[in-house]
Amino acid sequence: MLFAGPELGPLLSTFVNWGFMMALLFNLVSYSEVKYRPRSPLWLCLTINLSYFATSVVEMDYYKYPFWASADLLTLVALFFVQGRRVKIPALYYCAVGLVLNAMLHIVMHLDIVIQGNREPWWLWSLYSIGINLNDALMIIVLVVNRDFLGLCRAGRLLKTVFQRHAHG
Repeated sequence: MLFAGPELGPLLSTFVNWGFMMALLFNLVSYSEVKYRPRSPLWLCLTINLSYFATSVVEMDYYKYPFWASADLLTLVALFFVQGRRVKIPALYYCAVGLVLNAMLHIVMHLDIVIQGNREPWWLWSLYSIGINLNDALMIIVLVVNRDFLGLCRAGRLLKTVFQRHAHG
């Protein structure tokens, strides 16, 4: 099994927080260049940093998964609020997908461990550990490069076109 145990969890959390802080510093420097400001993910980065830092200092045992899921969904709402009428950039969509996936993984873990009472590690726990950390890493990367490197935005535009054509007959 590849799940992150109680000894590895805090280290991964610290590393993820550090990654988001480095992305924030990078965007602060990039924001000083006026031509990059309209498409800068600075405000998204700041919002995610505040959220991840706030949730990392709260100690919880029993209801930590619903707490983290709620924090991810609240952060998602905050991202769209912060972005407002600004240009919608790839970083917004990638972070939105990452936060939704993270929230879903948190809820599933809560159902497995707290509701079902499962104490034996199984593949879901490995999926959770890998999924959460992979999503966080992808969000850190996209906050730095702000590019559609996985084709998520392109796939979204394609789906939108297909649904619009289907709706109009």
